[in-house]
Amino acid sequence: MNKIIHTRYGDIEGFEHEGCRVYLGIPFAKPPVGELAFRHPLPPSPWAGVLKADKGSANPIQSSGGAHIGNNSLDCLYLNVFVPENAVSPLPVMVWIYGGSYSHGGAGAEEKGTAKLQYDLARFARKTGCAVVTFNYRLNIYGFLNLRFLDRSFDINNGLYDQIMALKFVRENISAFGGDPENVTVFGQSAGGACILALMSMKEAEGLFDKAIVQSACIEHFFTKKESLRNTRQYLKYAGVKKPSELKALDEKRICIANEKYSGWVLRHGDPRCAFSPVIDGVSLTDEPKRAVIDSHIPLLIGNTTQEANLFTKAVPSPALPFVARNLKVRVRKGLGSYRQRLSDALTRHIYIRPQLEILKEYKGKAWRYIYAHPLPGSGMGCFHASELPVLFDISLMGFEGHGDKTGDKLRAIWGRFAGKGTPGWKEGKTGIIK
Repeated sequence: MNKIIHTRYGDIEGFEHEGCRVYLGIPFAKPPVGELAFRHPLPPSPWAGVLKADKGSANPIQSSGGAHIGNNSLDCLYLNVFVPENAVSPLPVMVWIYGGSYSHGGAGAEEKGTAKLQYDLARFARKTGCAVVTFNYRLNIYGFLNLRFLDRSFDINNGLYDQIMALKFVRENISAFGGDPENVTVFGQSAGGACILALMSMKEAEGLFDKAIVQSACIEHFFTKKESLRNTRQYLKYAGVKKPSELKALDEKRICIANEKYSGWVLRHGDPRCAFSPVIDGVSLTDEPKRAVIDSHIPLLIGNTTQEANLFTKAVPSPALPFVARNLKVRVRKGLGSYRQRLSDALTRHIYIRPQLEILKEYKGKAWRYIYAHPLPGSGMGCFHASELPVLFDISLMGFEGHGDKTGDKLRAIWGRFAGKGTPGWKEGKTGIIK
């Protein structure tokens, strides 16, 4: 593979890592700063000379705590490419969309000026034989809060349009890296998976990808326009913002404080949805993706872990568990096992499995379902939400190790087969159990 890559925006020089040629911090849009901070992204400006793509970019501004990742900046719209060395092109392309409740996460460097990524997918690329792309998209107030009703200078669902811009860059330039622009699979987990369902229903995303893998998606986490207006007004109170012009002067500390207060407010009102979920505005999203996506003919692999909600119920004090069930309006079945586990199972069925099965019942295209049933070693939480990620990518993530796990070989074989051939290896309409 040539050391220098020629794209339509300029030349790029990568480096060798984990048996791959890696290119980090490639701009796929103009920096969303100043007047562009709350607008849909614009194409990047061409650059002169050779871009040294050996350091990760900053990550989006995000909520603190939880899965928060450091090195945050408004200037975050960059992507990374991982290409197996000595692979025969054109390679199937896989584009990863991270989750994080639309409020945290990132594909950039964990430490400024380094190549240390949270999602280092070089090993995954080599073991699947695919060209793999990761990218940032804007989060919380910049990516998904509905500010348009305040002023027409604010756009809506910016995070989704960041994803579309990244996919356009991939479609236009991935052949220069050895990837096949006519064989692009998007795959994402949690909010990232829900974003894929949204993209599958958006006209602006038509033709930008050919297959989809949706992992543990929060399928119903979208707000109506009316709900989003209520939420935005509450958020602005917590942020101390009275005029639209003040939004552009918010500092990161005030945003983090407002994010925490607002997220707590949404949950206290009995709403299990992510507090910064995208908005069904009638323009960018014309209907709830769960309904709109059924008319798609894109091959779809969709599934979940067996104990998704274990991650969310673990920190709830035992006396508060019945209150959580009532507040979120879920029915806890009687039976063996602790009330905590039965509540977790009820939430897993209600939030993840039920809407997934509703999609599959009417989906027009080819579709397969998977169930991930491999407890994460050393976690003590079973097979919880996101527990497949360190195993799938063979990396350290969330404080857990996925290195050397044999289930990871199975996962990568299935994901790679689907990306390359459009089938996971079992009959269409059937469910594959991954242990």
